[in-house]
Amino acid sequence: MEIRLLGPFEALRDDEPLPGLTGRVRTLLAVLALAVPDSVSVDAIGQRLWGDDPPANLRPSVHTSIARLRTLLAPNVSVDTTPGGYALRVDPQQVDALAFTQLLEQAAQATDPAAERDLLTAALDLWRGEPFGGIRSDWLEREQAPRLTEAYLSATERRIDLDLAAGRHDVVLPPLRELTAKHPLRESLWLRLLTALSRSGRPAEALTLYDELRRRLADELGVDPEAELRGLHAELLEATEPKRPTQATTTRSAPRQLPPAPARFTGRTAALNRLDTLSGISSGSAGGSGSPDGSGGARSTGRGSDTAHSSADPRPLAILAVHGQGGVGKTSLALHWAHRVADQFPDGQLYLNLQGYGPGDPMDPDTALDLLLRGLGVSGNQIPERGPARTAMLRTVLADRRVLLLLDNARDAEQVRPLLPGSGCLVLITSRSQLRSLAAREGAHRVALDRFGADDAAAYLTATFEPHHVQASATEIAELSELCGHLPLALAIAAERVTREPAAGVRALITELRDHPDRLGVLDVDEDDDGALRVVFDWSYRVLAPPHARMFRLLALQPAQDLGLGAAAALAGTSEHEAARCLDGLTSAHLLEQPGHRYQLHDLLRLYSNTLIQQTEEPVEREAARARLLDWYAHTARSGKAMLERSQPLLDFGSPLPGVTPLTFEDTPAAAGWFTSERHVLIAAVHDAVRHGHDQAAYRIAFGLWPYLIYLRALDDLFELQRVGLEAARRTGDLLGEAALAQGLGMAFIQQNDYQKSSEQLTHSLKLFDSIGHARGSAGVLTDLGRLFRYSGDLKASVQSHLQAIEALDPNDEPVETARNLANLAETYLSDGRPEEAAEAAARAVHLNRASGERRAEAFALNTLATAHLSRGDHATAVGHYQESLAISQALSDRWAEARAEANLGDAFQQSANLPQARTHWRRALDILTQANLPGTPALNREKLQALLTS
Repeated sequence: MEIRLLGPFEALRDDEPLPGLTGRVRTLLAVLALAVPDSVSVDAIGQRLWGDDPPANLRPSVHTSIARLRTLLAPNVSVDTTPGGYALRVDPQQVDALAFTQLLEQAAQATDPAAERDLLTAALDLWRGEPFGGIRSDWLEREQAPRLTEAYLSATERRIDLDLAAGRHDVVLPPLRELTAKHPLRESLWLRLLTALSRSGRPAEALTLYDELRRRLADELGVDPEAELRGLHAELLEATEPKRPTQATTTRSAPRQLPPAPARFTGRTAALNRLDTLSGISSGSAGGSGSPDGSGGARSTGRGSDTAHSSADPRPLAILAVHGQGGVGKTSLALHWAHRVADQFPDGQLYLNLQGYGPGDPMDPDTALDLLLRGLGVSGNQIPERGPARTAMLRTVLADRRVLLLLDNARDAEQVRPLLPGSGCLVLITSRSQLRSLAAREGAHRVALDRFGADDAAAYLTATFEPHHVQASATEIAELSELCGHLPLALAIAAERVTREPAAGVRALITELRDHPDRLGVLDVDEDDDGALRVVFDWSYRVLAPPHARMFRLLALQPAQDLGLGAAAALAGTSEHEAARCLDGLTSAHLLEQPGHRYQLHDLLRLYSNTLIQQTEEPVEREAARARLLDWYAHTARSGKAMLERSQPLLDFGSPLPGVTPLTFEDTPAAAGWFTSERHVLIAAVHDAVRHGHDQAAYRIAFGLWPYLIYLRALDDLFELQRVGLEAARRTGDLLGEAALAQGLGMAFIQQNDYQKSSEQLTHSLKLFDSIGHARGSAGVLTDLGRLFRYSGDLKASVQSHLQAIEALDPNDEPVETARNLANLAETYLSDGRPEEAAEAAARAVHLNRASGERRAEAFALNTLATAHLSRGDHATAVGHYQESLAISQALSDRWAEARAEANLGDAFQQSANLPQARTHWRRALDILTQANLPGTPALNREKLQALLTS
């Protein structure tokens, strides 16, 4: 057994994850593991598991959790009962947090620096990230995680000190940069970073970072750097004080380097207004027409508030960063805006293409500085050789000038940072990177540029077609925009194709884009042209780190356009932490979008990704990744099904594939929420699995989706998936799978009121279950047959079927299934005019469901119990039970059950001659059906409710 707490929680037995370890039992194991070898009292366990809201029956609840943990750990590991509480019996070395602490203690006692460093390294190697990932506990988060994190940081700083003392200055720079980014207010880390930079011959960079830290501390904490940092700063100043160039070394000219503004411009009003606002400049009208990313708006005639500044009142440096994916029109937007505000910068405008994405290597900062200084009139023999001195000269030359600096096509913040002037200027940057660190450290204002909206895309195409007399309907314009993904570059290429061959018309290009197997090829203008769509995507892809590039390729296998973090981790066969890093990198590079908590590929990038994976990954690797993804969906859907039904599903999927860590759910709302977010993906996954020969995954996912689709009343999806799943199960030869899916299809036919086909499928399912000796499966089909007989009017057969099922079930082992039969039996008794027996059966169903925590079934049984009391004339009791059922359904967000309870309450008040109250509840039921767009049934539908309301 190995228990890992220093990062995402893991409990491994023989290097395999311990199955079934979820919820509070997982937290309990962490609490006991931290105390090894000591015991933890019941009260302490209660406080650490439930915080300030412990259950009323604390000790039984703790005992239950301990019992569950013992079952999962047996037989290798025991949890002993002690006079003080409970103790986990494992070696402390099996708990990484304890081994970590022990290694740190040994390092503190070491007298030899080399031995101390080895011990610190061994301890730090155990650290995998934020402690206790995936565990919910206020105690762990409030007390234990900070303690361990501080120990980790202190140990890291001590190892860095040892490396600095040994002269390993360059070795410590990468980890120090990463740590200061994660802990930007920890001055002890900054002290070590600046010291390492100084000793590595980079004092100017150290000074720049000191200034950033000083501003951050002042802004966020209202304090100055500590004394030791201030002393180091003074030393750095002495070493790097630049000499200001004399007037003879520079020519006081006003450079005008902006390339021509694009010929046309469409939309981008919001982005232009934001640039105006962030810059503090009034640039005039933001309108324009024609180009997907060009110009054409009115020029500003006023200087706005900027003219109020003087040399005695220096302006702060303004940095604006326009970021977005390749082809979205960043450069054209920047040029358009720069030309509109050019007269606000009397000392000139500088332009530099940093070549961050494109053929060849990005421009290095030294070359960029040389070009900028020459553009400002500095003679070549006056420009320092390289490095920080050039940056210092740029800032000196620009110290009293008002210049607009447009840095186009930047690779990242590191390329831009040495090019930033001091105060008084405005820097406008374009990049495919989100330039997050530039925003964090230099305070850059970022402006995200997305694809065109439908209206702007249509406006651009229309404006481009009109001069060429190209006729296109609004429908054709919309279709062409959609096929181009509303991406400005793709629209420009498509428009050029149409205007070059106007006789062919727009429809011909639409047909080619829709039917051609390589849509990106249709949108390529020239294989080597930097305006070709595929080439633009290539430039973004080629700079990715290998893990990020692999993730981008694998995303082509996702059956729907979007996916969550867990699915991405399974797809790549890696941890969620590593998957998050890859996805974040792709998002930062604008190769992936992140609306909310999910990720999605733009249509054209998805096509590009698919091309890459076909060219790069071997077929066996592609199918292995697809299998992991489908297996993740199947196992997670099964966990969700178990939570929704409060019973173990009939099909056991075994262990997940290597590299797959499915989700588990602590409660019904969590499971329902996951199904809601993943519903469209799961449906697509079933069909994708069949299409690629993964039949087992197909029927497993369809099996897992059953209770949610019933919960949602998504009957069309329900029927189709059960049919597809049954066919897939048959192809695998899995009789148990076939039986389960035949049962599901039989119940789907019931929802369609096709009782003949339902009977055929359920009878077939029962025969299969009987043939393999699966008693629980047979009992479940008998339950469904009981419902079928009731719906078709054979009440005697219905009672007999339910009684057979109840007799076959053990209420202690199968309380939910037993309760389900009792509730349905009560419904049959009601249909047969036997309210007393119905009330007795329904009351037993309510008791069993309540005891097992099956809230949704409890609401159903309460509804039936209420109807039984109403049939006996006991209106008050009936109303009370209907209200209980309604409250549970509302808590579960079960809209169909909520509508049913409201309608039944209306019927109850009608029978007690309270028609106004009855109409109130009928109106609520009608509103729910309408707002949630729920399908009707013969007993509950909009028409019936409307008739009741008007009667």
